[in-house]
Amino acid sequence: MMSDTKSVGSGASSSSNNKNGASPNEPAGNIVPTSYSTDFMSFLKGVLSFTGDLSSLTCPSFLLNGISLLEYGAHWSDYPHVLAEITKATDSVERMKLVARWFVSTLYGSYNKRVAESNTGEKKPFNPILGEQFLAAWDDPTYGETKFTCEQVSHHPPVSAIYFENVKAGIYGSGHFSQKSKFKGTTMKVVQDGRVTLRMKNSDEVYCLSLPNLNICSILSGKPFLEMSNTTFIRSSKGYTAEFHWHTKPWLYGEYHKFDGKILKDNAAKFVQDGPGQEYLFAMKGKWVGDSYVVNQKTGEEQILFDVGAQPAAGIIIKPVEQQSELESRRVWQKVSKALTSGNYDVASKEKTDIEENQRKMRRERVEANKEWKPTLFTWVDDADAEENVKSSYAYLNSAVSSVGTGSWVFNNSLQSSAKSKSVSEVSGTQTPSDAFSTAQSSVL
Repeated sequence: MMSDTKSVGSGASSSSNNKNGASPNEPAGNIVPTSYSTDFMSFLKGVLSFTGDLSSLTCPSFLLNGISLLEYGAHWSDYPHVLAEITKATDSVERMKLVARWFVSTLYGSYNKRVAESNTGEKKPFNPILGEQFLAAWDDPTYGETKFTCEQVSHHPPVSAIYFENVKAGIYGSGHFSQKSKFKGTTMKVVQDGRVTLRMKNSDEVYCLSLPNLNICSILSGKPFLEMSNTTFIRSSKGYTAEFHWHTKPWLYGEYHKFDGKILKDNAAKFVQDGPGQEYLFAMKGKWVGDSYVVNQKTGEEQILFDVGAQPAAGIIIKPVEQQSELESRRVWQKVSKALTSGNYDVASKEKTDIEENQRKMRRERVEANKEWKPTLFTWVDDADAEENVKSSYAYLNSAVSSVGTGSWVFNNSLQSSAKSKSVSEVSGTQTPSDAFSTAQSSVL
């Protein structure tokens, strides 16, 4: 690293030799209680012989981590100042670097922070029930409040829609993710479909993002941890592209959690690897759980892209369970989570089964009544009906990663539409991000 390394954005500074979150090997803790080792081996035998999507299998309660998958989405806002500072950019090149910085910041929270802080293995989250919601917020002394909303918009297949906004900074994003998992060798491969679209009030530029795949390693040892794999992209409607390559550790050598990539100018309608006319502007490299850097290809200047250890993630604000609606995640799963915390796995299994059986009953009743279920907070928009800058950006990405699909789940009361639409609370009685946090209390995940 160059001795005069600078930072991308004003909110992060270098912390040399940072080790925070960069656990190179398996976590110290074993996720399987000794008394359940036989049950764990039986479960593994069933998993290894299963050929479909593993999400359809019932997971033993001692392998559950006690929170809903919807809470994972909230980590898109773990570093609210990093999100807000994107709006400070004065040109598209600088803005793309800041969007790339923010994207890397979201990955540490989503896929590593829980294990790094507890030094225990990766466990399975609850599969959200249909219509389940998760609301959260973060406060920043400079940029004010960032709010987050997530809703389970489909159960078969499972799809979670997300929305986040910072009104003061004038930045917001929406999207969705869906996961399919299977065993390959001794590793669980999790393929993620979906996308995130980022917008700003002070710019007509739109940023369209694809999602990484996940590898859950060391499951057989009872000490699972997560790596990322495949290639993901950020596409700007002004013709800039950030390309990330996420690397798993080779079997006999190398390091965990490394990535590299580049930022380029490309006016083509479709992505082509190393295509003609592309202008290579910056190289990216580093670890997504530690320090990462961006290097100017003309000057050789190196800057810190994102440093996990430079500043702790902001504390998340969630309403107390007793003040949540019946569809909010921590209220839905509170009995299961309480039993898991106390180590009463039989009770946890019973409470979880009760929730799932009730969902099946409700689904049968809808079928019998010929009643279609619709999400409360989000609406599906096909790319054919989207704005031209969104449509063209995802058309560019689709030639590289079909996982972005051909449409988006869009929040009904986003900053983009709030001026001309009724609030969600007027339509359905469900709280919106604007009114959901007046009595919230701080709670760090």
